[in-house]
Amino acid sequence: MSVYKRGRSWYVNIMFRGIRIHRKVAGSKREALLIEAELKTQLMRNELGIKGFAGSNDVLFGDVASEYLDHVKKTKSKRTYELEAGDYNTHLKVFFSQYFISDIDNENLLRYQAMKKSNGYANRTVNIHLGLVRKIINYAVDYGYIKHVQLKYPMLREPKKLHAFLSPEEYGQLKKTVSYDLALKRIEIGRLTGMRPSELTYLSWGDIDFGLMIIRVQGKKEWKPKTDEERTIPLGKKALSILKELFAKKKSKWVFSYTDKPVKSIRGALATAGKKAGINKKVTPNMLRHTFATHALINGADLQSIMQIMGHRNIETTQRYLHAVGDRLRMTVELFDEELN
Repeated sequence: MSVYKRGRSWYVNIMFRGIRIHRKVAGSKREALLIEAELKTQLMRNELGIKGFAGSNDVLFGDVASEYLDHVKKTKSKRTYELEAGDYNTHLKVFFSQYFISDIDNENLLRYQAMKKSNGYANRTVNIHLGLVRKIINYAVDYGYIKHVQLKYPMLREPKKLHAFLSPEEYGQLKKTVSYDLALKRIEIGRLTGMRPSELTYLSWGDIDFGLMIIRVQGKKEWKPKTDEERTIPLGKKALSILKELFAKKKSKWVFSYTDKPVKSIRGALATAGKKAGINKKVTPNMLRHTFATHALINGADLQSIMQIMGHRNIETTQRYLHAVGDRLRMTVELFDEELN
């Protein structure tokens, strides 16, 4: 749509010979339509050229941020949208929204960083905020609102993130407390495949090849993978058996739903089950993924294979699980010492 309203303002959004022109233009739809027609006429007569429009970096950060968040809402998970919209509205909006992107430089980013640190925010939190700034500016470039922007994002040093996981004993206790069969099957497949929570949510029967014993993680109109890349996950006998059992009584195209809509999350059910099982840490959907990776490493799987199965973009992400291997080796040595004593 080339003329649209956002809040109390009207905007014109048109393409001219591959160049996007996006402007806040008027206070009424009638005025916006008149300006749109005038812009098109002037452009066709070559009276305006492109100066002052797309390619000049003369676009408000807040306008692009609103469109970026609309895009995230349509293409990413509900949780991703809620997190990014919350960070923007609570933190970034008041600082960046009225800047033209051409005016945002490293000094602005450093001032924002210093302000948040002085307010007591952790390095990780501030880095997430600056990462969102980068996503919004990259979106502006990708959609032709601006040309390439040269910015160095000053990320703070973070302590290495250690992923919480369940021991075999904890996992066994957890399963005993889950009474709803479909939720239990989802937990088991998460633990056996290392799939992301959103990947389990949108897993459809068309993604599973029982003959080849694989799951294809692939985008669909309702959802896109986190990295926008498709991958294949091999299925072991246990996972294959669980999926065949579910397939025999399927009522939906979604593997873990009995209706035409996917079950978005089992976060609450997992947390409750963890408490009932006496597990002294909050059990989350992502913890099943971490448990898969950690147990695979402890049992001798190589990093490269785990990286491919889990869909990590780089090996450094997968290496975060190595701490568990070190802990397990240390426990083995200590047990040997006790035996000698």
